[in-house]
Amino acid sequence: MGDRIRRSWLIVPAHDDARLEEAAHAGADVIVLDLQDMVHDTKKHVARARVRETIPRLCAQGAEVFVRADIELLYADLYASVWRGLSGVMLPGVTSVAQVQEAASLLGALQAERGVVKPPPVGEIREADDPVGPEQALELHLCFDTARGNWDAVQLIQATTRVKSISLGRADLVMDLREEPSGDLHLMPYLMQRIVIIANATGVQPIGAWWRATSRGLVASYDDTLVAAITGCQAGFKGGLCMRTHQVPALNTGFTPTDEEIAQAESVLAACAAAQANGASMRKDGTVIAASRAAIAANLIAWAAACKKRDQGRAMVVAQTQAAAQPRGL
Repeated sequence: MGDRIRRSWLIVPAHDDARLEEAAHAGADVIVLDLQDMVHDTKKHVARARVRETIPRLCAQGAEVFVRADIELLYADLYASVWRGLSGVMLPGVTSVAQVQEAASLLGALQAERGVVKPPPVGEIREADDPVGPEQALELHLCFDTARGNWDAVQLIQATTRVKSISLGRADLVMDLREEPSGDLHLMPYLMQRIVIIANATGVQPIGAWWRATSRGLVASYDDTLVAAITGCQAGFKGGLCMRTHQVPALNTGFTPTDEEIAQAESVLAACAAAQANGASMRKDGTVIAASRAAIAANLIAWAAACKKRDQGRAMVVAQTQAAAQPRGL
């Protein structure tokens, strides 16, 4: 289980103090400070100016922090964003290897100049920081929201080792590929299945929820978000994006195995172990199927344990923050 647990990605405009305060206490695994679509051109300078002071406030509430940069204003956005506590950068609208490599190069230069390293998993302590080590490199999350970006997804992912996660941009894809009369994009199920396959083949995390045509996607209700998260998890996604705080608990719940699922997985492992202990013989294909089921069960149990550890890490960080805020006795 080398992947970090990032079930909920809450996107918040970086200049909106009220939204940021609400987001800080939403319990999201990742908070994405937006410098792109949700920030009007007249507010860009305000949003950039607030990133540095906002990052530690969000980290103090047990969240990882990403910044969503504008691909057309990349230098300005990254220059304002690479500070201690940042975990990575989300790149929407990416269509070329050159764009990904430019972002990776800028991140590397700013990390070296400012001594910034990616924080360890929430609740854990790293004994030593190495700015050039792969574990300390700031990440890139690529959002494929154009036909070209989806077509060249593998090359874009492999353009740099900084790419650790990917997602689809449903709204922009609808505009790029044209929607059906129902308002949905008939290619979306294919694109979602394809991105899960590509992510697994290239070793990155697929982020997304299986939204229904009638839902409002990143601003959907709690119930619609929960259904989309559960279905997305079953399809192979590891977390989902959202823009409203009420969606965060739905995503965290939907991407966390239930007690019943854990019990079923444990029974599968127990049955496999019993069969091996008893020396049960079976055809080759039966052995392969049993091994596959055991591996799936083991992965689910490991994911459940990692989710629990992530929640405990957040709780510990929040408790430490609250304790530090208490006035000291005389």
